[in-house]
Amino acid sequence: MEDFSTKKVTLKNFFLLWFGQSLSQLGSSMTSFALIIWAYKQQGTVMSIALLSVFSYLPCILISLFAGAVIDRFQKKKIMLICDTIAAMCTICAFTAISFGILQVWHLYFINAISGVMNAFQSPVSKVVITLIVPKEHYINVSGLRSLSDSIISVFNPVLATTIISFFGISTVFVIDLMTFFVAFLSLLLLVKIPKSITPEMNNFTESNLINESLQGFNYLKKNIGFLYLMLFMAGINFLAAMAFFSVLPVMVLSRSSGNEQILGLVNSAIGVGGIVGSLLVSIIKPTNNKVKMIFVSVALSFLLCDIFLGVGRNPYIWVLAAFAGNLPIPFLNAAENSLLQLKIPTDILGRIFSIRGSIQFITLPIGYLAGGFLADKVFEPLMSNSTKAQSLLGHIVGSGKGSGMAVIFVITGILGFTLSIISYKNKFIRELDNC
Repeated sequence: MEDFSTKKVTLKNFFLLWFGQSLSQLGSSMTSFALIIWAYKQQGTVMSIALLSVFSYLPCILISLFAGAVIDRFQKKKIMLICDTIAAMCTICAFTAISFGILQVWHLYFINAISGVMNAFQSPVSKVVITLIVPKEHYINVSGLRSLSDSIISVFNPVLATTIISFFGISTVFVIDLMTFFVAFLSLLLLVKIPKSITPEMNNFTESNLINESLQGFNYLKKNIGFLYLMLFMAGINFLAAMAFFSVLPVMVLSRSSGNEQILGLVNSAIGVGGIVGSLLVSIIKPTNNKVKMIFVSVALSFLLCDIFLGVGRNPYIWVLAAFAGNLPIPFLNAAENSLLQLKIPTDILGRIFSIRGSIQFITLPIGYLAGGFLADKVFEPLMSNSTKAQSLLGHIVGSGKGSGMAVIFVITGILGFTLSIISYKNKFIRELDNC
């Protein structure tokens, strides 16, 4: 039995890692936000901003298919240190270029692509490291703390970035980002102890083919089909979320509030606050043994409370309440899903599974973005503006005028997300994951 002193040491490792990485993430988030502002001022188009995300996201998805084999093969600390260093070098390149007045938007596309590749390794390896240094009974609570830091960063990084830019200039944001990097890097290098978990057959890189090792992750999912079904379910949920919440929400709120940016700010703040409260609850409550049920209940509640009420709501009070209530269950979802994988999947293959999971679950996000924009601009907004039949049929539900077509999208995604959650929960292979 593991004694208390050992457990205390492993939690100390986690807190050191969590603090350093969260601090570095705050610095990186401020830099990303500052560069979005800079890019928009240079070109003034939404597409130029969207491409920043595309160039960051697509390389991450593609590389994730093979990143897991590398993560499982090599020492986790070295991978994290290398990824952090390359990401910092990207920041230095952008800082240097903007200081000499030679930075171009296409430079940022290239830099974001490199950062996306690093994130393909950094995101899954951090989850594997948590599995190695945290006692199993604390997986859900630890996930709540990570969600808490993510939510706090999402709320405060735009405020901090814009304030610093206004008073000290964009160069100061880069300096702060690099300072937070050094704190995280030195903390990880000198203070955090991560056990080595390389299996004997994987010590020699030439002994097996990287592609074959990556395929071992797919073979594992083929034999444990419940995990694959769960990932496909999350891919569908992410598609619906991207189609409405991530792409349509800002435009709908601005359209239905006569362009009031303060109201949009309140809605965005409510999203972050909901995540913070949910993360705190996850961190302090006693973990449940029925993690599968927690996943599907969280998703169903999120779509029911958020999307549907955002669609039928016609004033800022309902929007703020819906944004808060719908995002409060998200940390429960993330904690249950992560801990389920950490508890049930062997450590020597966990990196590959987390990487494959990232590719499967998030490949639908860019598709959802495109679908949301198309449906809003070409289908539902024109429909609610030009069709008297649609207005009489749907007007008493979502109202009329500009933004009502986008509200219809929210109602549809809310119903679909809730229904998909109820149906998928009945899948026997998924429900057996708690017992496997």
